[in-house]
Amino acid sequence: VAIEPQVKFAAGYHERRPRTTFVPLFISNVSNQQATLYVTDRDGVASYDRQFTERWGDVTPTAPTTSTLDDVLDRLKINRIDFLSMDIELAEPQALAGFSIGRFKPSLVAIEAHAEVRQQILDYFARNEYALVGRYWRVDSQNFWFAPIGETGQGDSAAIPDSD
Repeated sequence: VAIEPQVKFAAGYHERRPRTTFVPLFISNVSNQQATLYVTDRDGVASYDRQFTERWGDVTPTAPTTSTLDDVLDRLKINRIDFLSMDIELAEPQALAGFSIGRFKPSLVAIEAHAEVRQQILDYFARNEYALVGRYWRVDSQNFWFAPIGETGQGDSAAIPDSD
């Protein structure tokens, strides 16, 4: 399942990943609302935060419909997640607020954690008994990897060491 508010990516999924269900929604903490999404004209960077998006160039506002992750998963009759990847350019905390992680219990989560929202993300996973199991600072300073505590391969400690 690929959830992406920029409909222009649907054709690429259909062509290159035909077994992937493309869902054109903006994941948030509420469903059936209109969000304001700022998209760069140049390379498709998008965020609800205009200033963040303007770092990559001129922006155009769009108005995608929101949904909680729970609502999308329920509509698709998904009751278990092996791997969750979330890259929503500063909207990760809102998306996590609409996700029942204890119900779906993903085995592994990769999430973009920009400095502006990093602590909120770390707090969310700690509250939900997930451990930070990897970050790759030399290659990627934004994405963190989490797994349920007790399923990290080494009790409650990180299974994947830091790469400084």
